[in-house]
Amino acid sequence: MHNVNTDALRATHAAAQADPASARQAVRFDGSWQVEEGAPQFVTEIPLPDGSSVSFAADFPPPMGGRGQAPNPLAYCFWGGLACYAMSFAQEAALAGVELRSLRATVTTDFNMGYALGVGEDPPVERLDWELDVDADASPEQLEELKAAADAHCPGAYCIRNPVELRTSLAG
Repeated sequence: MHNVNTDALRATHAAAQADPASARQAVRFDGSWQVEEGAPQFVTEIPLPDGSSVSFAADFPPPMGGRGQAPNPLAYCFWGGLACYAMSFAQEAALAGVELRSLRATVTTDFNMGYALGVGEDPPVERLDWELDVDADASPEQLEELKAAADAHCPGAYCIRNPVELRTSLAG
């Protein structure tokens, strides 16, 4: 339904209920700083389940020392969260039998460069606003229920709302 494989989703849900360990996935990405002048600053290949990969590049905007030739790292963070939320909403709608004709998602925020530049203590981002524009044969109450389910189940929303332990290290 509307590009969600509900059979696979229900099978994964059943497997996770029977064995919670089956819901865990190891994730590992790496990337490389590009030392050549004019190249996007950081690049990687993100693996896909079918064994292929997608190229990602990140470049700071000119005020932060880059050339702006690729999305900045926070753009991926903001977009990733938004994509996860919209996809969670679409999944919840499909599971509830609500057909989506269209779903458009928007993220807005203000970014304070002072923290990254070391000239301020104010948070770089204080709030993210995610808005969904939904076209479906559903009542406003049904859409609110789907939104509440996406709010409750979206991993991206969870990671933004809750501190996640971060450990940094140097190889070697």
